[in-house]
Amino acid sequence: MMAGHKKWSSWARPERNLPAHVPALDGIRGVAVMLVFISHFHWILSKKTGYSQVTPWKFINRTFEAGFLGVDIFFVLSGFLITSLLLKDRANKQPGMVGRFYKRRALRLLPALYALLIVDFFVAWLEHARMDFQWRTTWRALLYLNNWNVVWNFRGSRNDLGHLWSLGIEEQFYIVWPAVVLLMLALKLHHQIIITVLSLAIAAIVVHRINLWNDDIYWLFIYIRTDTRVDSLLVGALFAYVYRHYRVPSQVLNWAATLCFAGLMYIKYELDASPFIMKTGFTVIALLAGIIILAAAEGAWFANRVLISRPLTIIGKVSYGLYLWHLPVFLILGRHVTSGPKPLRILIGIIVASVVTAISWIFIEKPFLNLKNRRYGNVPAIH
Repeated sequence: MMAGHKKWSSWARPERNLPAHVPALDGIRGVAVMLVFISHFHWILSKKTGYSQVTPWKFINRTFEAGFLGVDIFFVLSGFLITSLLLKDRANKQPGMVGRFYKRRALRLLPALYALLIVDFFVAWLEHARMDFQWRTTWRALLYLNNWNVVWNFRGSRNDLGHLWSLGIEEQFYIVWPAVVLLMLALKLHHQIIITVLSLAIAAIVVHRINLWNDDIYWLFIYIRTDTRVDSLLVGALFAYVYRHYRVPSQVLNWAATLCFAGLMYIKYELDASPFIMKTGFTVIALLAGIIILAAAEGAWFANRVLISRPLTIIGKVSYGLYLWHLPVFLILGRHVTSGPKPLRILIGIIVASVVTAISWIFIEKPFLNLKNRRYGNVPAIH
C-alpha cells in the first residue's frame, strides 16, 4: 500500500492544463463516431425495427456491432474534456466560469440540433407519421431528455431521433457537473480526495446497475438511463484530474494503452453478448478507454501516429454533425430505398450521410464555432 502511494507521489507534477487542441483526441473522437456509424448500417437495408445482417459473414457483422464501444468512448472523452476545460478556466481565473461554459456549449451544440429537429419534423409530416409521437420526441430532444423519453414512452417515440439518448445523458451531466467542480474548488479539496470520491461514486453506480439487472429491469433501460451510464463520464473526469496532477512515465502509458486496446477487443468479440456488459462491463470499458485517452493526450501511445492522421482528425472534427445526421439518413433510406444490392444501398447511405454532415459543418456548425472561439477563446472541443 505504501509502495503504491510512493509510486503515485513520484509521478506527481505541478498542475498542468490540457492544450487547446490535441489532435490525437480528435482521432479518438473520429474512431468513436465511426464505430457508431458502421453499427447502424443495417438500418439502410431494412425499414423493419429488427436487426438485418449486413454481410453473409458473422465475424464482419459482429465487427459492425461495436457502436456501444463508440458511445462509451464518447462519454469518457466528454467527461475528460469538460473537466479539463473547467479546471483550466478556474486556473486562469476566468470570471463567470460556469456561465461561460454554458454559453460555449449552446453555441457549439444547439444550432445543428435545431436544424436536425426541423428537418426531421418536416420529413415526418411528409411521411404522414404519427405526429403525436413526433411532437413528444421533438420537445424532449430540445430538453435533452430523449433517453428518458424512450424509458417513459417505449412504444411512443420516433425512432429517427432515438440516437439522441446519448447526447441527453451528456447534457444532463453538463448541467450538474460544472457546479460540482466549482464546489470542490471552493472547498479546496485535495486532488487525491477528489479522485477517491470519484472512484467511490463510480463504484456505487456499478452496484446500482447490478441491482437493476438482478431485478430484471429491461436491458435497454439500463443501457440508456442517466443514473446507470453516468459512471463513464465520471471516469473521464477522474482521468482529467490524473492528467492535471500526475505525469505517468511514457513507457508505462504506452504499454498500458496497448493492453487496454487489446482488452477492448476481447470484450467486443468475447463478452459483448454476456450479462457482464450490463452489470460491470460499461465501467470496465470506460476505464480502459480512459487510460487510452490519457496516453493519447500525453503523446505517449505508439498509435498516436494513426490517431493524428488527417482522415481520422477530420472525421473527429465533424463527429458531432455526423452523429446527429447519420441515423436519420439511414432510417429514411431504409424506408424508401428498398431494392438494389446491399453494397450499393450502403454506399448511397454513406455518401448521403457524408454530404449532409458536410453541409451541416460548413453552413451551420463552423460559423457558430467561429463565433464561440471569438467570444470565449479556442478551447478543447468536447463534441
